[in-house]
Amino acid sequence: MSLPFKKLALGGGGVKGILHIGALRELAKYQPLEFPDGVYGCSIGSIMAACVSFGIPLDDRLIDLTKKHLSSDKIIPNLSFKNITSGLSDKGMFTMDLFRENLYELFNECQIDIKTKKISDAKMPLYIFASNITKGIPTIFTGDVLVIDALCCSCCMPGVFKPQEIYDQLYIDGDLFVPNIGSLHKDALVFSLKTHLPLKITPKTICDISIPEFIRQVYNMSVINHIEFHKTDLTLELVYPKLLADSDLNDFDVYDIMKVSGESMRGFLLSKGFLKELPEVTC
Repeated sequence: MSLPFKKLALGGGGVKGILHIGALRELAKYQPLEFPDGVYGCSIGSIMAACVSFGIPLDDRLIDLTKKHLSSDKIIPNLSFKNITSGLSDKGMFTMDLFRENLYELFNECQIDIKTKKISDAKMPLYIFASNITKGIPTIFTGDVLVIDALCCSCCMPGVFKPQEIYDQLYIDGDLFVPNIGSLHKDALVFSLKTHLPLKITPKTICDISIPEFIRQVYNMSVINHIEFHKTDLTLELVYPKLLADSDLNDFDVYDIMKVSGESMRGFLLSKGFLKELPEVTC
């Protein structure tokens, strides 16, 4: 069978990354999740890209593991005064040790040892984006780079985690330099988790907005405008009501999230006319 989608690109968006699973589960009904031209991932999308490229089943077990190991309370330690003071000099409040341990456990429960696996060990080409703040450019990790190192670089939230060092260079979250992964891969099926938020900055409200919230909203506006400008015909925007990058997944019905993201995938395929060409894959 000739694959209609040969390249997949999964964008970042914190815990909203669980939407990727629902959309991919729906896509799997119509074509095998095999992408010979590569799977590209940024931030949380890099973790999902690794799951796809290593052939991890996108079943209910993976959903449960995502809730268990990727919720913010699992990957970010409790804040202390020491973290705040050290964060000023380290440019990040926490190491990524806890994050690494949770990734080890998630992949180990899927029979993949990412402590030793290189990106080139994946079953299909895998490319992981990070932001190189030593050179000030986006970086794509592939080949002999250890999977765990690439994932930590791609998911290193600025200010929260200390910048990650590989090969005498420093890296932070890939989302910073690559807010729209689809802009680099015009021929890829792109899953975007970036959506418009209600604007709250007006002459009447600006005085009531904290500095961090002001920066966050302005950054989001910049990202959304960048995405709108570079969006391709193969970009699927995934959204679920009230689900934000830093939400607690325990507050949501994750199987309803799967349903909604699956319906978005099917609607996308129908709107593009792909379902006319894609027979259902039978197991």
